[in-house]
Amino acid sequence: MLSFGFRVLMQSGLSMLILSTACAAAKSAFPFEPAVGSSASASGAVFSQNTAEPNTPAAASVPNTAGLSIEMSPDQTARIGTKVAFRVTSKKSGYLMLIDIDAVGRMSQIFPSPELIAQSEEAAMNFIKPGEEMRLPNSVAKKRGFEYVATPPVGAATIVAVLSDRRVQLLDLPDTSQKTRTEAETLNFLTEWTRQLRVPDPATGKLQQSNWSFDIKRYLIQ
Repeated sequence: MLSFGFRVLMQSGLSMLILSTACAAAKSAFPFEPAVGSSASASGAVFSQNTAEPNTPAAASVPNTAGLSIEMSPDQTARIGTKVAFRVTSKKSGYLMLIDIDAVGRMSQIFPSPELIAQSEEAAMNFIKPGEEMRLPNSVAKKRGFEYVATPPVGAATIVAVLSDRRVQLLDLPDTSQKTRTEAETLNFLTEWTRQLRVPDPATGKLQQSNWSFDIKRYLIQ
């Protein structure tokens, strides 16, 4: 069942396969929780790992030292079935991920998705350069027919742009569907959670902290 605010469509020839991020987490060949010390999947995708204890205090402020900014088009109100796109800019280079939080609080990573990583030969498709606009779906996704389409549940939802200064392609998202009430609560939750994440160093395999930046936009699905 399609459950997230956006689903990813992949066109293959004349057929259309509908892939939800809910299915991606369950069926992907790439684990979301690699063993401590591992640095990459078979595809070369680097995963973040959460090694901290739960129930830590909320973050005091929202980091955005990179000046990260995300815009949604054509509008921040979308009817079910509407195709949408995103424009992202940053004042610093880094590795971009988009997290969708639907109207009932379920979280999913919609860029880059496990399917897109598996089909792409580019090791850093989510790398963004300072001052350059990244449009999503990007050229890599478009070549493979990936699109973003508004799906149920209807209601207020959130898209969060996350930037890491270390190479990361997939986030080890927390398994939670708690509905966040405000934009501040959403950001506090994500900033504290990412503060606990560790990214394997490609040379040594040791887990290290990243510097994270965030931007958030609320949207409505009708």
